[in-house]
Amino acid sequence: MKKLLGSLLLLSMSLFAKSSYEWQVSLSERELYLHQSTVLKMVCTFSKEGKNDDIEFVPPSDGAFEYILLSENRSFEGAIQTLTYQYLLFAKETGTHQIILKPQMLFTTQSAIDNVIIGRDNVNDLEVEKEIAKITPIEVVVKENAYGLAGRLQITSDLDLREVSAYEPVHLAIRIEGDGNLHDLDNIQIKIDGVEVFSDEAQKQYALSETGYIGSWSQRFAFVSQEDFVIPSIEIGYLDLTRQQEKVLKTEAFPIKIKADGIKREELIDKVDLPSEGFTIEKYIDYLYYFLSFISGFIVAKLVKLPQRTAQKQKGEKIKEAKTQKELLETLIVCDKHMFASEIQLLESAVYGGNSVDIKIVKKQAFSKL
Repeated sequence: MKKLLGSLLLLSMSLFAKSSYEWQVSLSERELYLHQSTVLKMVCTFSKEGKNDDIEFVPPSDGAFEYILLSENRSFEGAIQTLTYQYLLFAKETGTHQIILKPQMLFTTQSAIDNVIIGRDNVNDLEVEKEIAKITPIEVVVKENAYGLAGRLQITSDLDLREVSAYEPVHLAIRIEGDGNLHDLDNIQIKIDGVEVFSDEAQKQYALSETGYIGSWSQRFAFVSQEDFVIPSIEIGYLDLTRQQEKVLKTEAFPIKIKADGIKREELIDKVDLPSEGFTIEKYIDYLYYFLSFISGFIVAKLVKLPQRTAQKQKGEKIKEAKTQKELLETLIVCDKHMFASEIQLLESAVYGGNSVDIKIVKKQAFSKL
């Protein structure tokens, strides 16, 4: 009994004692341009004597910086625990700012100790005492940037055709690659008078890194017109962090030639004007689907009729070559006994019944059914 009470006393002393801790905080860059990123590293080392001691950290929400968790790591060495946070900070406001960090140290309370001594072990109701760690504020200067982008970027464009028939689509893909605040890039809007423009939502394929988001941003377009037009040059300004100067990402302008052999608009079904705005690739695909369905339906109808016409021509030639009533009778039965039922009946009455039938009249009736 004495041994048990002694163990509980030692446990209570261990839990009651606040663990000592030490914070080390660093910022990779303290002078930034607007929209540039920097890495905030926070390392806390503390004794893990009290089993429930821990840390709670919520990034500041003052709006001057955007905080994105890059990594969080815990390591142990005996009773010493090391917790390391890395945050990616994007500058959102120019000026001189103080980054004030307030991580909270969590310690077991006396009521929790009492619960252990009297035998209560409801961990869900465990109470803790919070203490805000004292960390020296970090001063950061954010300089002007005339554009909404900062990083190390390059742009490419890919056009499939430069000369098409009227209403045949031209496809353009724009791709921006590199690192920086790629997540802030918006969809590109292109408007051209007399041209129906279809666009897809931008595809963002990137990952967090210590230099910002690294990867690619891309967007697809389709253009449909009945006259020559020019796809304008796309220009996107940004701050080149390698040379620390403002630059412009720029694609070339693409003149598109419309050939004179295309389908005219008045030949399309219903002659319905398509809306000039708000097209997406999905809507474009729907439009293209119906358009191609119409064209393919027309072609299929022609292809279906082609063998039919060939067969009818062959039947006509066989009927024409028949010299006698019996030859004509056999020809009509072989060609289509159901189509030529009345003519077959007349010829049977002549061949087998001795009735008088004019072969020219029978041929004329048969030809009229082809």
